[in-house]
Amino acid sequence: MSRYFQIIRLTMRGVVSWTVTAKLFEHMDSHPVTGGYTIAIPQKGIKEASGKSKNRPSRTAKLTLKASTVNIKHNRQQHAINVVYAQELNPPQGEDGLSWMLLTSEPIDTLAQQLHVIDIYTTRWRIEDFHKAWKTGAGVERLRMTSPDNLERAASILCFIGVRLLQLREVMSLPIYLRKRGQIEAAQSMENQSCSNVLENDEWRVLMQLYKPRGHKGKEVPNMKWAYQSLAKLGGFNDSKRTGMASWSTIWEGWDDLQAQVKGYRLAKALFEAGETL
Repeated sequence: MSRYFQIIRLTMRGVVSWTVTAKLFEHMDSHPVTGGYTIAIPQKGIKEASGKSKNRPSRTAKLTLKASTVNIKHNRQQHAINVVYAQELNPPQGEDGLSWMLLTSEPIDTLAQQLHVIDIYTTRWRIEDFHKAWKTGAGVERLRMTSPDNLERAASILCFIGVRLLQLREVMSLPIYLRKRGQIEAAQSMENQSCSNVLENDEWRVLMQLYKPRGHKGKEVPNMKWAYQSLAKLGGFNDSKRTGMASWSTIWEGWDDLQAQVKGYRLAKALFEAGETL
């Protein structure tokens, strides 16, 4: 049977009353540190208060952890809630330090359990990336249909395409963080995976006719890093910011162009196999 759990981040601007929130922060500040945690914060485009766009570079943050079980009164009843408090004590100059007050139903008795809560919470970045791949990349937001059933079917199909685009993008993004943590072999292993894990044979063969890998010999399947970079180029990516990361709309343009060319390739292949000429 499936087990359900909850992890909720509490902020000073949240739905819980300001008084209760302030008391909880004060209570957790008085607790001893149970351990530490290092996390890779991904690059992200953000907007300043003035409305001006700004690039937040990726960085590594060191957090301290505190944990406690607290009783919160709601509707005249006491509720025991586990709390994990992760705080960055020395953020870079000009950066706001991370501060996560996490309310959870998960056990927090040991440091390993507290770290597990943090790991679950940090997967939200991956979930947000998937939503970008699905909505902006695969274009589910651009769908316009009169039938709700047809809209649901189309959104479901694009969901799978979004997963494939996310897999390709992570081949570029995750090795960057692994290298920063000194895990060079793990980064290279990820980049050198066969692109057949994401692309069908016809897809990578057509893509290879457009962007043949440097030094590639024979008919072996190129790696995932080459597939991502080639797809980005096909979408018009020129890496002007030197991040190596293309936008979701650019990746989608490359993917859409590739699918059109694969469709033409398969049509021509079927005609030749049938003994017909173009």
